[in-house]
Amino acid sequence: MQQIIVIHGGTTFQDYDKYLASLSDKKLHIDRFVYKPMWKDLLQQELGDDYQVLTPAMPNKTNARYEEWSLWFEHLSSLFDDEVILIGHSLGGIFLAKYLSERTLHVKIKATILIAAPYDDESDEDLTDFKMTSISDKLAEQAGKLVFVNGTNDPVVSQSEPLKYQKAVPSAAFISLPAPDHFMREKFPELTDLIRNTSTQE
Repeated sequence: MQQIIVIHGGTTFQDYDKYLASLSDKKLHIDRFVYKPMWKDLLQQELGDDYQVLTPAMPNKTNARYEEWSLWFEHLSSLFDDEVILIGHSLGGIFLAKYLSERTLHVKIKATILIAAPYDDESDEDLTDFKMTSISDKLAEQAGKLVFVNGTNDPVVSQSEPLKYQKAVPSAAFISLPAPDHFMREKFPELTDLIRNTSTQE
């Protein structure tokens, strides 16, 4: 059975006052609170019984801290199988890129898929201690097949960000797709196909 680990996105703030301000100032719309399944919720159903999809909740995703996520991820990794496929979306993408660049996972990774991962551009929102400053060889060495998926019209992650990853990790694959929703969608067939194709490769 092919194991998949999905690390969700989140937000992070330079200081606690900015976080508190965001809680009181965020624009509200009723649709935001009506449950709508996302591709992360449906991935197990889409892939079927030959796959095991784990979607762990990372600590305080509305005011995330890299060290807290790292500590929890390291603890979670005791559940990971060899040949695991890691998927990170948005803040989850930059988290995996940074973590695998700095630390060594104790299992063999088959593939790492990073979706709409920022690098260091904070023009839209803070990245705080998640922000990339450099990428070590450890990322390419242990990530398995490394794939970046970015949006041609992503409203959150600028077009310059994948270029920075491309310069740092030229051996990775880069895929561009329309993404006016920052990949916050119900159906993501391109990802499902990518996982299936990757999982069957030797």
